[in-house]
Amino acid sequence: MGDTRRMSSGKIDGMLLIFLLFCCVRSTIQGFRLQEALDTAGCLALCRNKSCRNHCSQPTGEFEPYPKTKEEAGANVTLHCRGMNALIIKHNPGSYVIQQSVSVDAWDTATVSNGGLSTFSNLTPDTLYRYRLHRITQRGFSLAETSDWFSTYAVDYQPNQIQHISLVKIEEESNNVCQLRAEIIFEPVEDQSCNYNILSWSGEHDLINFDLKKPSDFHFSLRHLRYNQNNTISIRSSNDDFSKVSNATMFTFVTPSCLEIHHNLSVCAPEKVKGLRTEYIRKRSDGSYDVAVNWNKPILQPDNYTLQFDSSFQLKPRLLVVSGDAVKALFSNVDVRLQYEISIVAESAGGVSLKSTISGSIDKASVAELSYREIIVALSTLVIVAVVFGIICMQRQRRNNKKHKQTNMEYMHFEGSMDSLKKPLKRDYAVDNSATLLPHDKFQLTPQQLKFKGILGSGAYGIVRLASLQDEFGAIADVAVKMMKDNPTVEDIRNFHQEISMMKSAGQHPNIVSLIGYCTLYDKPLLVVEYCSKGDLQTYLRTIWQNLVNAVFECRTHLKSNTISVANENTERDQEKCVSNYKNTRTIANCLYDIQQDVIKYTENVTSADLLNFARQVATGMEFLSSNRIVHRDLAARNVLVRPDRVVKISDFGLSRDIYRENVYRKKGNGKLPLKWMALEALTHQIYTTYSDVWAFGILLWEIVTLGAMPYPGTPTNRILQFLKSGYRMERPPNCSRELYSIMYSCWNMRPQSRPTFTELKQSLDKLLSDYSENKYLSLCDVLYESADESNEPRSINAR
Repeated sequence: MGDTRRMSSGKIDGMLLIFLLFCCVRSTIQGFRLQEALDTAGCLALCRNKSCRNHCSQPTGEFEPYPKTKEEAGANVTLHCRGMNALIIKHNPGSYVIQQSVSVDAWDTATVSNGGLSTFSNLTPDTLYRYRLHRITQRGFSLAETSDWFSTYAVDYQPNQIQHISLVKIEEESNNVCQLRAEIIFEPVEDQSCNYNILSWSGEHDLINFDLKKPSDFHFSLRHLRYNQNNTISIRSSNDDFSKVSNATMFTFVTPSCLEIHHNLSVCAPEKVKGLRTEYIRKRSDGSYDVAVNWNKPILQPDNYTLQFDSSFQLKPRLLVVSGDAVKALFSNVDVRLQYEISIVAESAGGVSLKSTISGSIDKASVAELSYREIIVALSTLVIVAVVFGIICMQRQRRNNKKHKQTNMEYMHFEGSMDSLKKPLKRDYAVDNSATLLPHDKFQLTPQQLKFKGILGSGAYGIVRLASLQDEFGAIADVAVKMMKDNPTVEDIRNFHQEISMMKSAGQHPNIVSLIGYCTLYDKPLLVVEYCSKGDLQTYLRTIWQNLVNAVFECRTHLKSNTISVANENTERDQEKCVSNYKNTRTIANCLYDIQQDVIKYTENVTSADLLNFARQVATGMEFLSSNRIVHRDLAARNVLVRPDRVVKISDFGLSRDIYRENVYRKKGNGKLPLKWMALEALTHQIYTTYSDVWAFGILLWEIVTLGAMPYPGTPTNRILQFLKSGYRMERPPNCSRELYSIMYSCWNMRPQSRPTFTELKQSLDKLLSDYSENKYLSLCDVLYESADESNEPRSINAR
C-alpha cells in the first residue's frame, strides 16, 4: 500500500513538472511573456510625450493570451478620430494588448498600449479595420474584446465642418501678470477628422496660425492675450496633408478687463467714465457760455480726471484737470456756437481709461440766462473795458476785416465756386472725431498759409490739390492738400481722421510721405502732406512703358520706309543696329537714340537697377511702418509716390484708396477692397496684418517688373479667391530672373508666418543690387519687345 502511494505521488509530481515545463516553453516560444507586457505597460505609463513612448520596447513574437483569466476586458472601444493613413481608437484607461485586423480571420502583430488612446499609423486609405483587446493584469490576460469596424478616409475625401467651439476658462499667465491664457475646446466633426487648422487673431498684429494633428482631447490654449480684447478663432477640419479643408467655424470671445481680475488702480487703468452728461449751460453777457458737466462716481476712485471741451469755432480745445474725488466740472467762458463736444478720461498710476464723449447743440430751452444783477455787473465791466481799450479794439477789428477780405478773395477761384466750400459739413464730424485726446499741437496750420493751385486727383469723396505753403519764417514750398468733398458720410470723416492720426503716429522716414500739418477751412478738415512731383509709381511706370513701346513702333516704321530708297542689305544692317543698340544700351532713354534721334521722344532715363531700387526703398519704408506696428492695408504701386530724385515714398493711409478705384471690389457697406493685391487670409477672413502687407509687396514687385501691368492679367476679379485657394500664383514674367521671382513668390506663401519679413525682403534686394549687372535679374528690353510684338499698334495705358 505504501509503495502504491509513493508511486502515485511520484507520478503526480512528474506530471506537475511536465506541466510547468510546458507552460514555460509555451509562454516563451508561442508568445511574449506576461512580465514583458507588464514592463512595457509600466514604461508607457511613465511617459508624457511621443518621444519617450517610442523608447519603450515592445514584446516580440506572436501573441497568445497566457495565462488567461476569466475577467472581461472592459475596454469599451470607440473611434476617437481618423485620417487617410491613421486611426486613433479610444478605450477605458488601462494597459492592453491590442491586435489589428483587416479581415475576419487574420490578426496583425500585437502591441502593448497604456492610457485611454491608441494610435495606428501607415494604414491604407478607404479601408475597414477592427481591433481586439486583452487587458493586462498581474494575474494574466483578460478575455478578448473586439471592436466595431472603423474606416480610414478616402484619398479624395472632403472633411466636414465642425459644429461647436467653447471657452473653458481664462486665467493669468503664470510668468506674466499682464497677459492672459484662454483654454478652448471644440467638438469633433461627425466624420471625426484627426487634423485641424486653427487661425486665431485679436488685432492687426496678433495673428496665430497652427495645425492641430491627432489631438488627444480636442483642446488647445491661446497664450499672451491682453485685457479687454476681442478674440476670434477659426477652425477648419482637414485631411492628413491639409490639401482639403472644410468650411471654417468661427468663435469670438472677449477677455476680462484688468480691473475685473486685479481690482487695483495701481496695476490697472481706471474704468471708462460712465454717465457723462451736461448739467447746465449758461449764456454770458459777452455771448460765450459756461458749461457744467457731471458724471457717475466710480467704484474705485482714480487720481484725477482730464476733460476736454471742443468746438469747431475754437482755435484749440479747452483742457481741464480735476481731482479724482470730483463728479462734476465747469468750463467757463467757452465759445460754443450751437455745437460742442466734451470728452473725459480718468487717470491713475495704472494708466489712463478709455475716453467717454458726449456732444450736443445749444437751444434756448437748455440755456440758463444770467440774473438781472449779474447782467448789470457785466455791463458795467464792459463799459469800463470799452472806455480803456475801445480805440485799440476798433483798430484791430479794421485790420482783421481787411485780412479776412483778402483771404476770401484769394479763395474765390478755389474749387470753381465758393458755394461748394461754404457748405458746412454734417455734424457727424463732431461725433466721430479722433479716438484720442489730441491737444493743439505742432501740426496745426492756418488756411492763410496756403495758396491753392491745380487739382492733382479726385475721387468718390476726396480731392487732392497742389498748393504752396508759407511757413512761419517766410519760406514757400509746394505741398499736396487732401480734402473731402461736400456731404461726407460718418465713415468718410472717420477714415479721414484716422489717416491724420496714422500719419502722425508713423513719424518721419525717407520712404514715407511726411505729414506737414492740417487745418480747417470753412468747417472742412484739410490734410497737408509732402508733394512728390512725379506722381504715383503705377502711372510713372506705365508712362515709361507707353513711351518706349511707341518709340519701338516709330523705329520699325522708320526702318520700313527706308526699304523704298535704300538697298536691302543696308536696311538689314540698320535693323541689326537698331536691335543691337536697343538690347545692349544701359539706359532706356538711349535704346533707339543711335538709330534715329528724331524718332524717339523724351523718356525717363531709368535702368533695371533703378527699378530694383524702387522695390528696395518700398521694403525699407514698410520695414519702418511694421516696426511701429502700422499696417498699411493697401500697399500697391498706385499708393507709392515718386520724387524727381527717384526717391519713392509710401502714401495713402486712408483717403487715396477711394481716389484710385481701379479693380476695387466693394465687399459690403462703403468698404472697398483692392482684391488683386489682397492676401489669402484677407480675402477669406478680412484679416489685415504685416503678413498681408508682405503679400501685397509681392504684387507690387510684380507691377515694377512688368512696368505697371495689371496683376493677374486676363483673370476676372471674382475668380481670384478660387484660384489662390487652389494654389495658383502668378507666373514668372519673361523679363524676370529666377532669383527675383523667388523673392516675389515667397511673399505669396499660403501660411502668413512663412512669408519673409520686410527686413528680410530688403536684405534680399540689397543682395541682388550688390551683385547687379545689366539685365542679370531684370531685363527691360525683353518686356518692351514682348509688348511691341503683341499687335501692330501700341497699347494704351488703360489696357494695362
